Amino acid sequence: MVSCKECLMNDSITEFKIVKEGLCNFCIDWKNNKKKIGNFTDEQISANLLSLKETILKNPNKSGYDCVVGLSGGTDSSYVVYQLWKLKLNPLIIHMDNGWNSKISNQNINKILEKTKFDYKTLILNWEEFKDLQRAFLYAGVPDIELLTDHAIFSYILNFAIKNNIKFIISGVNYATEHSVVPSWGWRKDDFSHIKKIHKKYGKLKIKSFPKMYPFKKFFYEKILKKITYIDLLDYLNYNSHEAKKILKDEFDWNDYGGKHHESFFTKFFQGYILPKKFNIDKRILHYSCLIRNKEISKEDAIGMIKLPFLETQKIDEYKNFFLKKLNLSHEEFDSIMSENPKRHSDYDINLYDNFIFRLAKKSVKKFLK
Repeated sequence: MVSCKECLMNDSITEFKIVKEGLCNFCIDWKNNKKKIGNFTDEQISANLLSLKETILKNPNKSGYDCVVGLSGGTDSSYVVYQLWKLKLNPLIIHMDNGWNSKISNQNINKILEKTKFDYKTLILNWEEFKDLQRAFLYAGVPDIELLTDHAIFSYILNFAIKNNIKFIISGVNYATEHSVVPSWGWRKDDFSHIKKIHKKYGKLKIKSFPKMYPFKKFFYEKILKKITYIDLLDYLNYNSHEAKKILKDEFDWNDYGGKHHESFFTKFFQGYILPKKFNIDKRILHYSCLIRNKEISKEDAIGMIKLPFLETQKIDEYKNFFLKKLNLSHEEFDSIMSENPKRHSDYDINLYDNFIFRLAKKSVKKFLK
């Protein structure tokens, strides 16, 4: 196996390649872009945040909220809310309940809301619809079932902001810990047509209430009408997730929930059991590599961590039984799904003509906006 001399990325990943001096393309990309993001002095960070606050406050709206932000109870979104609280802004917090929240994530959310006094809305997905969608994606054999959750919350926030004329959507997406993207592991999150195509083939229920978003709609409101601006607030800082956890613990008695995005039981089981067994995908390679580059852990520590089991060995049967019961899957059905050959998301691509027209329009508009 060929691997990078600095991180854990290796040739088990389709997009991986060694570029120069033993460094992979992901590390080279990091070094090139890190010059633009994350090397701030304390004075620069203060100036960044002050400028951001001034920009937001220059765009008031009738809702009374300065911006909208999603809160999962995880590290990144919790730290974003903390920063907005420190800036004395008035966001509307939106939390989505997809039926898989861990007890710790719910407790974290309640602690943060109780102290900040921010207004919030909870989007509760129709469980029967969402369950049918997740089952459909399992049967489809694609590696990014979690895009359903991402699509739902991003869609709801976008549509809420448009409806209430709120210009700014604040995101916990950040370059420091999420800069490496492996396209073969996922699919774009704004593509309901892709979801619809898979569900039409494998789903059983009619989808009535699930939030919907399409690439052109997002592009239209963000780039053409310029009514929506996405802000990755953590890129205005020297973001360090380990330091963020300590601050959250001190400020809110926030509790860590374990691995990356393990605030959701579905994510924990999917990434810790289904992905490695069916798709030979170990997302820890990606997550730990990001933390190595961000100087949060050493490569030696990461190598030791990745040798540990994905999930607690003594609890695998318990986790599996809970997962199957919640999705109304028998052990036989699940074993059949796991034994099928994996599929690519592109096997369920949307109409190629529509894709071509969208890409052409997007390219033309970008040239015009320059």
